[in-house]
Amino acid sequence: MINKFIIQEIIDTWLSEISKKQIIPRDEVGLLRKYLPYKHIVALSGIRRSGKTYLFFELIQELIKQQPQNICYINFEDERFSDGVEQLDLIYKTFLEYKNPTGKPLFFFDEIQNIKKWEKWLARMYEKDIKFFVSGSNASLLSSEFSKSLTGRHKLITIFPLSFYQFVSFKKGKLLKESLNIIENQVKLKRLLQEYTTNGGLPEIVFESKKDLLMEYYKDILARDIILRENIKFKQSLKEIALILLTNISRYHSLYSLNKVINARSVNTVKNYLSYLENAYLVFRIPYFTYSLKEQLSNPFKIYAQDTGLRNTISYNFSQDLGWLYENIVAIKLLKDYGQENIFYWKNDLSIEVDFLIRKGADIKWLIQVCYQLNEKTKKRELEALIMGRDRLKCNNLLVVTSEQEGEEFYKKKRVQFIPLWKWLLEK
Repeated sequence: MINKFIIQEIIDTWLSEISKKQIIPRDEVGLLRKYLPYKHIVALSGIRRSGKTYLFFELIQELIKQQPQNICYINFEDERFSDGVEQLDLIYKTFLEYKNPTGKPLFFFDEIQNIKKWEKWLARMYEKDIKFFVSGSNASLLSSEFSKSLTGRHKLITIFPLSFYQFVSFKKGKLLKESLNIIENQVKLKRLLQEYTTNGGLPEIVFESKKDLLMEYYKDILARDIILRENIKFKQSLKEIALILLTNISRYHSLYSLNKVINARSVNTVKNYLSYLENAYLVFRIPYFTYSLKEQLSNPFKIYAQDTGLRNTISYNFSQDLGWLYENIVAIKLLKDYGQENIFYWKNDLSIEVDFLIRKGADIKWLIQVCYQLNEKTKKRELEALIMGRDRLKCNNLLVVTSEQEGEEFYKKKRVQFIPLWKWLLEK
């Protein structure tokens, strides 16, 4: 059973370990710094192993130099903790007595969803002169319960796997825009894109080249962030849906089509399983664009993986799937840049499709096609779809993301931009 002496040891051990860690800087730590002076509780949410803990470490390393006695870091995946909320009171009291902070205490609570009623405890502690940073690997826990208890008193930040820009910066160092026109650099960047597409952007996989851990991560997400947390009885059905969706990324799905494959007890079961996979950040969906909600719900959605490395661990058709993977990589960047609520696909009555429609407020900002192999036939198909979309939706920003082609053309008197995927991903 946890006691104050064990907690003292945990606090000291972690602070010592963090101070020695080799940290790869990430831009996202700027968001933590930004909200440091605010009273708001800062909550990080994102897929397991996306780097939430190391963002805490990066900030803590900076703060240690100033007032180390004010910092308390706890990771609730430590087996010495149970799920009882009373432990939070014990941590708080022990820290104050043991460290005697001279300024505002700074508490970093990692994987806090392992503690029951944690959000109510934080709500009770909010009025004290304390700064809290918390993290979790489940979107529902850091949105629904958290928002109800702390409406307007928290800032939720979603942490994604590394972007291609971050991936390249680690591999090659700082990128200069003018260096992108050097042929030798372009060759290296294309190779890095293949590596990124294959292995994904989870930091430990990138920084330590431990791609053999991907299957372990995948199993952890299913077991710990979904099956255990949601008390799933029909585990095999959940695993089958995960396999179907991740094997068939960038394609149409519906609750009914998924139900036919796994023969679940009801469509509601499939709906719940899909939401669990989304809340654990394994997949995300993009709906059909229409101004009618009823029509949107009646159309299939498209599914994408949050990390292509995790996806590829359970799908072995990499060479055959490059087109789907390219589209998935584009979807991930759009998700980060615009937010899920602003990304759609569009098709007309003849099922001619535009891969991505980007909305900002009431305006449609971009129509985007992704085509890995752009030959005469596929080029005409993609351009026709863009023009039909442009005429229907009144959007003049038309883009085709390719593997090689770059420049612009006028098709039926409308300007269309072409850009290679590697170059588009490096645009910040």
